[in-house]
Amino acid sequence: MSPLPALLVTVTLLGGYAAARLHAAVREAERELRAADRRLDPSSGLGPGRGLDDELHSLAEVAAAERDSRWRWSAAVMVVLSLVAVVGGVWALTDEPSSLDAFSITALALATVLVTVLLVLDAERTAATLAAAVRRSPLQDIRLLEDSLAAVDRADPEPRPAPVSLAYFRSRARRRAAARRAAAAERLRRTEVDLPTVAAQRVRFPEGYVDGLRGLLPLVGGRLDDSAWEAALADLGRAAELDEPRRTRWLSTLAACAELRDDPPARESAARWALEAAATERVHPALSRRRVPLGDSVGVRPVRPETWEGALRRARTVGAPSWLLARVTVRRARTMAADLEPPVAAAVEIVHELPPPAADSYLATVRPALEALGASSDQMARLVPPRRTSSADQSPEGSRVAG
Repeated sequence: MSPLPALLVTVTLLGGYAAARLHAAVREAERELRAADRRLDPSSGLGPGRGLDDELHSLAEVAAAERDSRWRWSAAVMVVLSLVAVVGGVWALTDEPSSLDAFSITALALATVLVTVLLVLDAERTAATLAAAVRRSPLQDIRLLEDSLAAVDRADPEPRPAPVSLAYFRSRARRRAAARRAAAAERLRRTEVDLPTVAAQRVRFPEGYVDGLRGLLPLVGGRLDDSAWEAALADLGRAAELDEPRRTRWLSTLAACAELRDDPPARESAARWALEAAATERVHPALSRRRVPLGDSVGVRPVRPETWEGALRRARTVGAPSWLLARVTVRRARTMAADLEPPVAAAVEIVHELPPPAADSYLATVRPALEALGASSDQMARLVPPRRTSSADQSPEGSRVAG
């Protein structure tokens, strides 16, 4: 029985330490929320307060206070110690101790478990209280929208080959990626923002940001009639012009909005904006994308093959660099995963048009992406650098030697 009192004392002290850290973090977070409410109060009569990025960063830190207290680590250790106490108590009871010893063993084991349960219940209640306070923040809707945009962006990485080059594994990887993208897109679609209420808060919005949201929200929610479509294009155009840090987001949304109309001017505009968005996009590996409160997250992309076909045609016409040609080729291929022959044929033509170093750089991006999308072995065999005839082979001496 001797280890049981020590286990009870350890679990009690560990629970008290975890609870103290959690409650202190939550109290500090609630003070910061009250201060933020005073800063954002539009009835104060003062001018604009802090920038939106600073306010969202502060709100994100407040929302993460419960997680940063790391009480769950302490709770996990307490659960393990409680299991040890229960197993030790059961083992001690098998020796048929006296009634007093049996009562003491049972009481100590149950007390150890009870302390752990009380900590978990109290921590969950405190965390729920903090979450409810965060939801009441006037900028919570903007924060959720930005998180949803970032989630869609992270779920939409460039395709990579499966570790095992079997069709089953490639197909499963594509299905899982599609499921992640669909779930993230659905969360984005359900996100609602009362833009007039948010815009009335005492906060300095980036120039053009509110215009961009005014055009983005109807598009995401599927609430675009003819007049709303024209207004969304105008708002997104102003945002792309004024909001330079998030220019890729607004250009991509512009292209997605334009391709909703199936007429030549709209198709041409969608292709142009899709190419500009691809040219300005900052591509990072999915696992290394750092979450920032107000980043350039691309949550809405054009999805029609004709849009990316037009973008690729424009890129070839203006002599775009190989990395941009590769990026647009991959985007086009992803919209045509059921039939990769057109993008493969275009890629073969581009390879023969590019000089050798640029062709190698182009293929280094395009080949793995097409392989991950399920290109056949015959199609992959065509995606090779063209054989370049050297000047020696073209000279008369080279011809005689070859003969």
